[in-house]
Amino acid sequence: MAIRSGHAHQKLAVFFILIVYTVWGVQPLYWQLFGPIPLSHILAHRIIWSALLLFPITFMTKRRIQLNKVPVSFRLIVIILLCALAIGGNWLLNIYAAATKQVVEASLGHYITPIAVVLLGIFVLKEPFRLYKMIALALVAVGTGIITAHIGRLPMIALMLVVTFVTYAFLKKTTPLGPLIGITAETLILLPFAVLFLVYQRSVGIPYFFTGDVKDILLLISTGVFTSVPLLLFAIGVRWIDFSNLGFIQYYAPSLSLLIGIFIFHERFTPTYLLGFSLIWTAILIVVFTPKKRFNQTAPGQQA
Repeated sequence: MAIRSGHAHQKLAVFFILIVYTVWGVQPLYWQLFGPIPLSHILAHRIIWSALLLFPITFMTKRRIQLNKVPVSFRLIVIILLCALAIGGNWLLNIYAAATKQVVEASLGHYITPIAVVLLGIFVLKEPFRLYKMIALALVAVGTGIITAHIGRLPMIALMLVVTFVTYAFLKKTTPLGPLIGITAETLILLPFAVLFLVYQRSVGIPYFFTGDVKDILLLISTGVFTSVPLLLFAIGVRWIDFSNLGFIQYYAPSLSLLIGIFIFHERFTPTYLLGFSLIWTAILIVVFTPKKRFNQTAPGQQA
């Protein structure tokens, strides 16, 4: 029964993670709806409305007692603070990349991130790593290297996106907090900074939401759902799924965004990019369609 339960959790985790990465993959279409609203304001409202959504849910599910215990533990406070800084920094980097028209570099970061997640799962969390995953990882590394060389410089935005999200994923994997309590605490920590920012912006004559039209108001409120629900599903799924599997699933979102960029936004896609991405897509196909029973051997130094 325990084994069946474990398999059921793995399947449910994969389902949750696929939902999350679908939402994250189509977000370029979502952010297009906001028009001229400053990206810094969107970030602030993401934090505020996520907190306002998650905090009542915490009370309705009778988990407020667990939330009240968080300030008592210094270790939990540190973990929550690090999670908040990591995910907040990741949001900010994505906004900065969009504002400065460095979306290609940001996309590279989203493609490098799964490699780092896989390596973290193998060498830090000691998860089993089979041969077909090693082959796929090698293809991903070569493909990412080609794209990096095509950019022609050290991609700092991409690297920082990798660091912030891998840090967040690792902390969510190892934290003793439940998913809902953890995310609620993270948004509550960021909440005062978001509110102060909007108050300051209003004081200098840049008020958004308070004097916006109905469409702007509804869009800004919707950022709470768009942000918190995927994070909640991610926090649940990441506890039950191997990091090495999670790493390859993560390619789903940037691939979806890439298709949106090419066929909807008509962005430039060079032959060099096609070569690099083709290697990455081949790696994904290997992981998804390789019959597990044909590869009973494990990678060197790993146990089944």
